[in-house]
Amino acid sequence: MSQNLTQEEITTLREFKRDLFNLYWERFGVFYIHVMPHPKLEIGKRGLLNAEKESGIVLVFGDKAVKVLDSKPDYLFAELQFGSAWEPTVIPWDAVFRIYDKFQNSATQLRFLQVEVAPGAEETNTKPKVAKPEITGDGNVIRVDFGGKRNE
Repeated sequence: MSQNLTQEEITTLREFKRDLFNLYWERFGVFYIHVMPHPKLEIGKRGLLNAEKESGIVLVFGDKAVKVLDSKPDYLFAELQFGSAWEPTVIPWDAVFRIYDKFQNSATQLRFLQVEVAPGAEETNTKPKVAKPEITGDGNVIRVDFGGKRNE
């Protein structure tokens, strides 16, 4: 699946995901969408938290979890409930990875499109390396190594 898709194939995939979403919305009371991280994904003020930045987020869709819903050719706009707050959410169809119903009688895994990052942008996002703190001494002082790997 590493081959590049043509613009026509991308458009067809987006249309398929949109049609599939509409089918789930009409036929299932509650269903879920697994959305992968994407530059155009917007989840109100909340955004993606911790592990969601790598593995994505599963969003709940149902009559009590959705306030506003608007399906566009390139994305889905919805106001979704997170705890007690309603967040405006923009979900690009390219980021949709899975759609499944509450009881998993129907589950669909789809190809999500990863956006190519320009080499210059990647360099600005890298974190500077911080030296590992080391404490050594005599007596009861223990050497502290906060790194994840053991030095052997």
